Amino acid sequence: MLRQRHIIYLAALLMDMAVAGVSFAVTRRAAELGATPGELGLLGATWIGTYALCALVAGRVSDRLGRQTVARFGCAVAAAMAMACAFTTRVGVLALLMSVFGAGLAGFWPTAIAWLSEGAGGSLNVRLSRFSVAWNLGLIIGFAETGLVFKRWPVAAFFVASGVIASVIGLLSLPVRQSNDADGPAVRPYHVPAGRGFRKTAWLANFALSLTGAGAGAMFPKLATTLGIRADVHGTLLATGRGAALLVFLVLPALQFWRTRLWPLWVAQAIAAVSLAGIGLANAPWAFALAFAVAGAVSGYTYQASVFFTMEEMTEKGKGGGLHEAVLGLGMALGPLLAGWVGSHYSLRSPYFFCAGVLVALIAAQMVLVFVRRHARVPA
Repeated sequence: MLRQRHIIYLAALLMDMAVAGVSFAVTRRAAELGATPGELGLLGATWIGTYALCALVAGRVSDRLGRQTVARFGCAVAAAMAMACAFTTRVGVLALLMSVFGAGLAGFWPTAIAWLSEGAGGSLNVRLSRFSVAWNLGLIIGFAETGLVFKRWPVAAFFVASGVIASVIGLLSLPVRQSNDADGPAVRPYHVPAGRGFRKTAWLANFALSLTGAGAGAMFPKLATTLGIRADVHGTLLATGRGAALLVFLVLPALQFWRTRLWPLWVAQAIAAVSLAGIGLANAPWAFALAFAVAGAVSGYTYQASVFFTMEEMTEKGKGGGLHEAVLGLGMALGPLLAGWVGSHYSLRSPYFFCAGVLVALIAAQMVLVFVRRHARVPA
């Protein structure tokens, strides 16, 4: 019988494979239909906006109704909406369907994080890192696979994604063995310093990278089609960013510095800001690949810091998972909206410089937050 955590790892891989497929297919289809930057921003924001709002509720509901029930129901809703997207080319209808799709996803992700964290003990960091590796592999496969499928038969991309989500429902219905056993040696020589603002700073950093990364990603289909970049190359560029994040998730469990210091988090974000500005300057696919790789690596760092600090400090795992995912989702919703507005009022490349500037401002906000908390001696 499979262990519960192994089921969750595989389910996470499959779910983000489908999420990458649906989000790529919807925005690429809209761009090829002549959607404006504002409309692309709307498409990118609607589903993740409802996800962020529903995640706050779904995590707490799973604390009461059970992880399996909430996760399977959310998957069923998401699968139905992914299928429905195949039958319309109207941007407004796609936005509506995607908003319900996001609500369905909210039933799965906070629940899965909470489910995985229960009984983890000293293995929490290892489990969350493996979980992050799994969903990143799903994004990489999803972007690359959907780019190839979409190039030949656009509608099939939605069918594939819906079928993958349906398989997750079956996976979550399998009998499993509880995962209260350790994943390996639970050696934690360092602990997150209490009262120094680590969790809230990580939330803000995660919000910053999700906002700016999602904003740049939502605008890129327009730039890609304008430059004549093929759908398969476009998908590979997005997969490159997730591949870099995957490497970060593999390395972080072996390192301790990020659990006791905040300055590396700020330096990493500053490097990401440079890479986002680089997208606005680049023309060649290799340059885009480099920029997406750097931004992807930093997003992996901020995500892992946020989810680890949250689940280590909070005892209500469903609530903690919901808060972490809501912060992530809020950034991913605001990013496309703001970047789309900038692109509509200025130029095709202006959103990337805007995202870089916003990221720098949010780094400064994190520093101020830590300075104020530490001098006021406010408990975490």
